[in-house]
Amino acid sequence: MIDPSFGLPTIQKLWRLWTLTFGIGLATLPAINLFWPWSCEAAAQSRSVEPVPPLPDTEISVSGPFKAWLIQPTTRYNHAVLGDEVEAGGLVVEHARRRLVFTLPADAVFEDRRVRLADLDGDGIPEAIVVKAYLERGAAIAVYRILPDRIEPLAESPAIGIRNRWLNPVGIADFTGTGEPMIAAVITPHLAGSLRLYRLRAGSLEELARLDGYTNHILGSRDLDLGWVVRLSGRDPPLIILPTRDRNSISMISFQDANPRIVRQWSVNARIDGLRIEDGSRVRLSTSSGVRLIDLVK
Repeated sequence: MIDPSFGLPTIQKLWRLWTLTFGIGLATLPAINLFWPWSCEAAAQSRSVEPVPPLPDTEISVSGPFKAWLIQPTTRYNHAVLGDEVEAGGLVVEHARRRLVFTLPADAVFEDRRVRLADLDGDGIPEAIVVKAYLERGAAIAVYRILPDRIEPLAESPAIGIRNRWLNPVGIADFTGTGEPMIAAVITPHLAGSLRLYRLRAGSLEELARLDGYTNHILGSRDLDLGWVVRLSGRDPPLIILPTRDRNSISMISFQDANPRIVRQWSVNARIDGLRIEDGSRVRLSTSSGVRLIDLVK
């Protein structure tokens, strides 16, 4: 007999972890199946499939035994923020010799090159996180739950609200020091450049803090990594390294305790075209005047 105080959400999480780890299908225990929330719409869009065409420039993300990538190339969204008009109509997650696919409806695409895998809800199973662009309302951050037999929507940030407006995630980490993983993203990196922090709350992504005037992408480039997450101290939360909106400086930004602040800033006096982290504490910049190295701890 199950103690009612144990809570149905806890039962669901433990059962989901068991089935994903050991490959036991829900159909083997019909009584447990009754506890599982089900979305008819999600069920129609998500299924186990044979290989389908990948997005030509997709990356394969890996988190433990999970792999994920973008599929179903489509030209139904004429934006080309990543260099061409081909976007993704779906995503695949591979685990335990199974491939699950999620297909978007015709009013949206995945305007991205990767499916990020990170455990946002603390159940031990990663979620799939991707940039979803609505044809008429612009981009949003979409989070999908990976179940043993399907993928279903879990949460989404508000869409920007205007067609052909994009956002680019920076990374996922415990930026505030509370132990809760959060998503950092730059909203409209080619326009206002608003660095925002989102946390998972009751089926939505809630904005927690923001700092304006930054970018992590060059219009038309396939490089999504003009911004990086670094951890310089075992005592403090991770920091974000980003160019300013004009790409003439870089900043080290903290969101500790949900209070955004600039820890340090370096003027480059040249246009930044690329940014990489070397040895965990040094920035390698490709600029209009050549390569520059910046030590983050000096």
